[in-house]
Amino acid sequence: MQIRLDPAAYSVEAAEKAAYRLIDRIAVLVSTDASAIVCEITPEDPALIDAFKREVLDQQLRLSIRTQTEDVRNLILAFAFSRTGLQQ
Repeated sequence: MQIRLDPAAYSVEAAEKAAYRLIDRIAVLVSTDASAIVCEITPEDPALIDAFKREVLDQQLRLSIRTQTEDVRNLILAFAFSRTGLQQ
């Protein structure tokens, strides 16, 4: 089974992370061509293909949230480490 993902909506990293999360149940080969991220999935169990699609969306949302909150996360970490005395 082949799933083609729009690279404007999804990243290769999200597809790879989704494949890794389901590695115990399916094999996924992730590649790209000129217009899409191509995911070759075996076995072709419809339930597992749906699970892969949900996982790709989940991973893409996690990547988006990580990007959007990076500045705040870095500020919190900088503040936390500034109180440890490690910089002296």
